[in-house]
Amino acid sequence: MRTRALVTGLVSAVALAANAAASTDTLSDAELVARVNAVFSVKETTADRILGVHRGLPVIVDVRCGDVCPNYTVRIIHYGLDAGAVCTRMGGDNASIAVPAGIAVTMQPFCIPHVLFQRKLYVDHPYQAK
Repeated sequence: MRTRALVTGLVSAVALAANAAASTDTLSDAELVARVNAVFSVKETTADRILGVHRGLPVIVDVRCGDVCPNYTVRIIHYGLDAGAVCTRMGGDNASIAVPAGIAVTMQPFCIPHVLFQRKLYVDHPYQAK
């Protein structure tokens, strides 16, 4: 029993270290697209996290859910920057995305890396049939 707890603790520590390292990775356009494809290929969502740094800005995986989780969960990949003129100046694109809020949906603005916006690789619904 102690061995299992030790192994579980070590695995958790390694996973946290890997996520911390990923959050500081400087990503090219191609690396960002590859990393986003890897995130979207996994049906299960994980907690919000930083995917890496692209053009000097953190890229965030944002997981949102309304009142019936995990149904209607939405994953959004965006810069850690408010949408608006600053987003555009920094090379991002502004997008309004439907986000669950209780039993409703609200449109919220996000700043999307241009390479993801072009390819429509910035939002997915992992638990809904495709």
